[in-house]
Amino acid sequence: MQTEVHSYDIHGIVGVVSAARLPELEPFRVSTLAREPEIRVRTGTLQRASDEEISSRSARCIRYDEGFRRFGFGVEIEKRDGGLDVLATTFLGGSPHVLYTNVVEPLLRWTFVEKGFALVHGACLAFGEDAYLVTARTDTGKTTTVLRVLDSQPSCSFISDDLTLVSPEGRVLTYPKPLTISRHTLVAVHTPLLSRWERVALLIQSRLHSKSGRRFGLFLTRTGLPMATTNAAVQFLVPPPKYHVQRLVPGVKLANDARLAGLIVIERGEDGMIRLSDQEALEIVMANSEDSYGFPPYESIKSFLYGSGQDDLRPKERATVAAALIGRPATLVRSSTRDWWRSVPALVQGAAAQRAPTALPEPAWIPVASPGMAPVGAD
Repeated sequence: MQTEVHSYDIHGIVGVVSAARLPELEPFRVSTLAREPEIRVRTGTLQRASDEEISSRSARCIRYDEGFRRFGFGVEIEKRDGGLDVLATTFLGGSPHVLYTNVVEPLLRWTFVEKGFALVHGACLAFGEDAYLVTARTDTGKTTTVLRVLDSQPSCSFISDDLTLVSPEGRVLTYPKPLTISRHTLVAVHTPLLSRWERVALLIQSRLHSKSGRRFGLFLTRTGLPMATTNAAVQFLVPPPKYHVQRLVPGVKLANDARLAGLIVIERGEDGMIRLSDQEALEIVMANSEDSYGFPPYESIKSFLYGSGQDDLRPKERATVAAALIGRPATLVRSSTRDWWRSVPALVQGAAAQRAPTALPEPAWIPVASPGMAPVGAD
């Protein structure tokens, strides 16, 4: 069994110690963790257990094993006081993107809920102290939208692309996973710092890790085939095209945290904007967050993860997100040309204007827009 060598401290909220490197958590790497980690990941061989042993441990332990022993996807997760212990096959440890995405990230989701936070599926951009969540169904175009906004708005800072930590008080914390891009996404920015080889490799990576490829994989999971093992093997041979935002938008400003000022939902369809109620915004964010956990073993282990003792963590997660969103403007932006990024600055300015104190009616004049100039926030 490997010695634990990789330590990560996520905002002092959750600590992870892992025998395998977890590239998605690299921004949170620390030399040592000064406390007992909430999540501990080891790699090795899953020992065979008798039916009696499995039955006696079922309340605190769950196993997902596709039956290939050390040459396949296998993981055992056990609850302990204050956290979770994970044993993954050596094969899975050799495919770190799959280990993180399919095992560690779902564990983090529910661990954060226990700590009073929600890890929601949404990008987050900051304009000064104000942060705006940008959410969408998986593979809609959220990453491209974020990159275009960052590339065109010097005042904008990057907080997160795929997941954002949210507190019930409406504070957002950065969760800067590398962005998964495609050759189409790369067109969104002017001067990405990618080598010629990386650009060539992107042609193959984009094809293999495309939206259609993921849909086909999800379809195969319903056939009973060992898709988790297949996925791990594919990503070991051809890693997904993941790059930190600094390489895609050189000179980009980074923000560690900010106050949530609004929600922007992007969707394909007939052009237009719709103001959402607090309840509508909540339902969309929760649905999009759940939509991002599709590959195995999540369906097999989710009830084990969101059950904390006698408690169901799902209402707590929902209450955290609801408290963060309440009273903050939420807008659904539909576009037939996928140019949602053009609407973001106007929505930010409109929200800022609504929060500004009402001016006293002393001036006797009214500003007049220049000919051909639309009011701020106009569609």
